[in-house]
Amino acid sequence: MLSAAAILGIASIAVSQAEEIVDTPVSVSDVAEGQDAQEAAPEVLGEEPQAAADTTDAAAPTEGEAAAEGDAAAEGEETAAAAPAEDEEPIPKDTPQVQKLISLYPTLIARIHPVGTVCFEGEECDVTARSSGASADGEPRDGEAVYNAVCHTCHATGLLGSPTFGDAGAWGARIGKGKDTLYKHAIEGFNSMPAKGGADIPDEEVQNAVDYMVAAAS
Repeated sequence: MLSAAAILGIASIAVSQAEEIVDTPVSVSDVAEGQDAQEAAPEVLGEEPQAAADTTDAAAPTEGEAAAEGDAAAEGEETAAAAPAEDEEPIPKDTPQVQKLISLYPTLIARIHPVGTVCFEGEECDVTARSSGASADGEPRDGEAVYNAVCHTCHATGLLGSPTFGDAGAWGARIGKGKDTLYKHAIEGFNSMPAKGGADIPDEEVQNAVDYMVAAAS
């Protein structure tokens, strides 16, 4: 710790320095120099913005340089437009082994064949529409035409437990119930069979198809 004598010595030195600063006189020339410096300051500051503006003007591109840049950009766009489009991936095809299986088991392939196709607007779609409406002359179609258009999807292979076309054993018990019952089941739907085979056709055409299948199994 500092002694009392040291503290008093430091205090006396500080007081003497303060007195010297206060007693220092300010001359008239000092005041005049301060005023001259203040008046000169705006002029110096005013020149700096002008210098900055001159620098900006010097950095601005000329008309020739701007035209050259425009031509380069146009050439770049033409090059991009002339670039060839990417080749589309080829549609995969069945291998010879798969094609052989398809030819050996046509019934199996028919059972697992897709029942529908998804198409998007604006794209080509390879779809074979199923004829389910009336004939061209507006008259109901005969049983064979309706069977080939609608019923064969299930009855040709016995899909979902349906009686196979021409199988007397599968049709015997059903024929025994009478045609009225067969008509009702075919029109309204029965078990796994949808109404009218899932087609929007007249009731008379459904009856014609039932008669055609019953005759083939009798």
